[in-house]
Amino acid sequence: MMNPYIQEIETEFKLALQERDHPLKFCVLATEGLNNAPQSRLIVLREMTSDFKFTFFTDERSGKVAQIKNNPKVCLLFYHPIKKIQLKVEGIAAIVEDKGILEKKWSSLSTVSQKNYTTDQAPGSKLVENKDIEYLKNKNYFCILEVQAQVVEYLKLREVNHFKVQFHKDINGWVSEFLVP
Repeated sequence: MMNPYIQEIETEFKLALQERDHPLKFCVLATEGLNNAPQSRLIVLREMTSDFKFTFFTDERSGKVAQIKNNPKVCLLFYHPIKKIQLKVEGIAAIVEDKGILEKKWSSLSTVSQKNYTTDQAPGSKLVENKDIEYLKNKNYFCILEVQAQVVEYLKLREVNHFKVQFHKDINGWVSEFLVP
């Protein structure tokens, strides 16, 4: 029998992938910066598999890509404000190199979305005198990041007695242990 908390987590993520404005559609990705300082940013969840592999899109020139290449250990933080559920995922990030997968995902994006990955300058570059951003017509910097969960932590905030359970994967599947919240 599957753990009811794992089932709830899976259900919420499935809803996040179906509903445009679902709160778990967005999360904070934390990495270790190249200067060893923590770096975090809000990102959009694109896919999730049943074994908790999360997929995100980014510009290959973004700082997070270099940071992940340097240290693939990352943390994702999701929050559902209505249900008062926080989900923390510790995992290993990887950059998808398969050209077929990249091409398939790229072609599934709308023209408007594709434009986000075609700027002539890298994300975070300084603009001279607030000049307009230029977009390339025949080049893109589309990149796919995957994070394979190693630890998933579920925190339910309640008026009295918050509740926390942590999961880690072993050869038999996800194993849980209850934690002091």
